Amino acid sequence: MRKQAIEVDARHYVEEDVDEVVEYLYNIYKGAFTEKSIRQHFDNYIGFSYAEYTTAVVTAHLPRGSKLLDIGCGFGSTVIAARNAGIDATGIEIAPFEVNFAQRRLARMRPQDDPQLVFKQGDATKLDQPDTSLDAVTFWNVLEHIEDCEAMLKAAWRMLKPGGRVYIECPNYAAHRLEAHYHVPWDPELRHDREKAADYLRSQGRDPAYFLTSIFCRTNEEVLSILKGIGFEPLDIADEMSMALTFRNLPAMLLQPMRFRKFHHPARESITLVARKPANRM
Repeated sequence: MRKQAIEVDARHYVEEDVDEVVEYLYNIYKGAFTEKSIRQHFDNYIGFSYAEYTTAVVTAHLPRGSKLLDIGCGFGSTVIAARNAGIDATGIEIAPFEVNFAQRRLARMRPQDDPQLVFKQGDATKLDQPDTSLDAVTFWNVLEHIEDCEAMLKAAWRMLKPGGRVYIECPNYAAHRLEAHYHVPWDPELRHDREKAADYLRSQGRDPAYFLTSIFCRTNEEVLSILKGIGFEPLDIADEMSMALTFRNLPAMLLQPMRFRKFHHPARESITLVARKPANRM
């Protein structure tokens, strides 16, 4: 019954994949996600709906052959889509099941690639990746699942070449919006008290276990502050215009004040940005 509830594109799966993945998703998200949310998750992150968007973002600014690491690559869709577009993309993911799935699917879809080299399982802060060797590092709806956000972004800095970019998208828990995973109205004040947030989720008929173990309430201010402290320059994801609040950017701030205000607004709905490692920094 679960399998029938999720429509899939048969080009990207075989029967055994669907059975395994649906069971895996239900085991993780039961009590947290609605049936509709699980279907959307399947389409977006196991399918290629979201990967088409992320690939369009990175290929707008990265030339073919650029080396990219997708941290928290999950089932591998974003990496495969980027490779199909000519990016030398690899991925690392903490969940063994998801890495195994990504490797098996890559072997079918791109037999010219080595799945063991493209997808690795483990903690990205401990990845044996040479310093200053990557053109880009991506975090697609991942930072809210990483407890030590600063350590992870410092690891990205280490691996990036001078001038390299980090791409980030994740929910902003300082915003009034639907909680991105439970899809219930979110009060930003709940981010300060995890037990109070858990009680609220219970009051909505949801199991807070996933929230308590796997969600860390990132905010726009926090992420921008960490990036600045490390040395990154924030850029607008649309056109890579510098959004740094510096004297050098004063003319742009005067010409486009609303653009800067929206980018830095504490209650912005999502944290969506690029950050560049300066060309003169190692």
